[in-house]
Amino acid sequence: MALPLPEGQLFQITHRILPANYEMPSLEIAYDHYAVCYHIHGDRTTITPNFTFTQHPGSVSTLAPYIYHRTVPASNEVYESILIKFSPLFVKPLTDRFGDQILDRIYARPTNRFAADMQPVVYGYFTKLLEEYDKKSPYGDFRLQCVLSELLLAILEYRLPEDSTDPHATPLTLPIMEAVYYMELHYAEPLTIEQVAGIAGYSAAYFSRLFMKQTGKSYSEYLSYIRIKNVSRLLLNTDKSVTEIAIETGYQYPGNLSASFRRKTGLSPQQYRRQRKN
Repeated sequence: MALPLPEGQLFQITHRILPANYEMPSLEIAYDHYAVCYHIHGDRTTITPNFTFTQHPGSVSTLAPYIYHRTVPASNEVYESILIKFSPLFVKPLTDRFGDQILDRIYARPTNRFAADMQPVVYGYFTKLLEEYDKKSPYGDFRLQCVLSELLLAILEYRLPEDSTDPHATPLTLPIMEAVYYMELHYAEPLTIEQVAGIAGYSAAYFSRLFMKQTGKSYSEYLSYIRIKNVSRLLLNTDKSVTEIAIETGYQYPGNLSASFRRKTGLSPQQYRRQRKN
C-alpha cells in the first residue's frame, strides 16, 4: 500500500531526491489520497493495470486513489520531484463550487505536459505550496487549499491536448504487471519470452496468449516498443551516436535499431533527432 497521509493530516507535500536506480519494491495503491507530482529531473515510467506512461522533466503526473501502480527508472539520472498528497476533504471548497466531477476531469489523464511558457507557472504553484507547508502558519491550511485549487485548475486548463499514455487492451493482471515491470527494467538485456514468462509464473505459450490479450501487443512488439521509447529519449537528450545508443538499448547492431526505428516512426534515428531538436 502507498504510504497514507500522516494521521490527522489532509495534505502533505514532499521534495524528493532519489537515486537514478530507485525502484518501488512492490505494487502500491493509495486508499486515502489523490497524488499530484511535478517532475524536476530524471525520467520515470509508471505501470498501472489500465495504462503505462513515462514522465519527463517539466511534466506533472496525477494519480487518483484505488489504482495499483509501480514506477521504474527510465533514465540514468538522479530523480527529483515534488509530490503532493491530499484528501478529497481538503479540496472540498473546490468540489463544492464545481462539483465532485471536477476531480474526475483533472485526473482523467495521469500525465500532463505544458507549453514552455506555462511550465514555470505550474512549477511555481508547487514551490509556493512547499514554502507555505514548511511555514506551519496558523493560516496555512487555508492558503494551501487556495493554491492547490489554483494548481489543479491550471492543470485542467493549460495542459497540452496530447495524451502520451499507452492504454492496455484490457486491465493487466498482477502477474502481467510484474512481467511488464521486469521488461521495463531489463529491456537492454537479451530477454527471452521464456525468461519473462517465468517472472509471471506461466509457461511461454500461455504467457504469450495472455500478454497479447491484455496489452494488445505481442511480447516481441512490446519489447520493441520499450526499446524504441528509450532510443527516442537518448536521441533527444544525449549526443550519443546511434551505435552507442544501439548497444545501450539492447540492439546487437545499429542497423537493427535503424530498421526498427524507421518502422515505428517513419524516420531514421538521425532524421528524428534533427527534426525534434529543431
